[in-house]
Amino acid sequence: MLRPSEPERRATESAADGPARPIPLLFLVTNFDRGGAEKILARYAIGLPREKYAVHAAALQGRSRAIADDLARAGIPTHDLGMAWKGDLRILGRLARLLRQERIRILFTFMFHSTLIGRLVGWLSCVPVRISSEHTMAAEGLGRRLLNRWTVGLATHVVAVSDRVAAYAAREFRIPADRLTTIRNGVDLDRFRPVMRERDAGPPVIGCSARLHKENDHATLLRAFAQVSRHRAEAELLLLGRGREEARLKALARELGISSNVRFVGEQEDVAPYLQSMDVYVHPSGAAGMPVSVVEAMATGLPVVATSVGGTPEVVADGKTGFLVAPGDPSALADAIAKLLADPRLSEAFGRAGRARVETHFSEERMLQQLEALLDRLVQRHLALTFQSSVGWVPC
Repeated sequence: MLRPSEPERRATESAADGPARPIPLLFLVTNFDRGGAEKILARYAIGLPREKYAVHAAALQGRSRAIADDLARAGIPTHDLGMAWKGDLRILGRLARLLRQERIRILFTFMFHSTLIGRLVGWLSCVPVRISSEHTMAAEGLGRRLLNRWTVGLATHVVAVSDRVAAYAAREFRIPADRLTTIRNGVDLDRFRPVMRERDAGPPVIGCSARLHKENDHATLLRAFAQVSRHRAEAELLLLGRGREEARLKALARELGISSNVRFVGEQEDVAPYLQSMDVYVHPSGAAGMPVSVVEAMATGLPVVATSVGGTPEVVADGKTGFLVAPGDPSALADAIAKLLADPRLSEAFGRAGRARVETHFSEERMLQQLEALLDRLVQRHLALTFQSSVGWVPC
């Protein structure tokens, strides 16, 4: 029988007593824009206990500082890997150097490009724990789905943001059950709180907070709002976010004759005050894994109209916290919005039920507890590759 080496013996003793120093962990994302996945990355990074995990965050393209600034204020080191374009292979060496320099033992990736690159470089760099986050369902083309399937074996674990996304990932990418965990997105219940808004405080405000990208289908929302405006001419539509569709959407608003009632307010560091000014929140997306913006709206006590796609039905209880409609149907969206505007008591009831649902199922505290439990379990499972010595982490 082989006797354990001295480093392995010390690792076993360390495992019994707890790690001698925080475990280096890197969150990797495509960019630091203020989108749903990036928000969750920030909450993960800021919320993990510093005595257990030495957290870093990196972006393939770090030109945007939105989330990076939030992380920096919390004392978390951030890294811009300087990816110039999608085929820039220099990113492989830069990421490998960062993993080596910071002695990263856990690599946690978000979004397609960072996941693809992170899986490959993390595996080649012998990072013991490699986690990928799945946020969408069937929103990507065949090529991306095949690349995801071919590289998923390089990850030691996959985290899905909803049960529906988990079921899709297991089926589409052939992920075994013991390598797949659902951790639903959560929000800060103190930051997103309901406020009492006077019924006669002004025109009704319908709002949406999402990147102005084609998959979020703001065009259907604009067409729905045009129908609502025929009966509620004073209504306003408030759109938070930026994106490549902004010019086209502004042109569509002019074409529909509603531009004077539509406000494009851009990306906002703090969306809570804008949510508190709304009467109805609308999420028109054609694809969603677990929309953070919907959870934020429900935490604020808003009734929600959303499309029944991805993991959204796990958040919005149809007929109890809001209405679910088919994607790409402006008339159905308009009817649901109009129903809520016409019945303030129903809207208030939906808002109260939504807040209660978030408190029970989608709090940030619950999300972080599940994340920490998973990380602890994976560290124990891969302990032979993550042992410590008296001089620090020993590379594999």
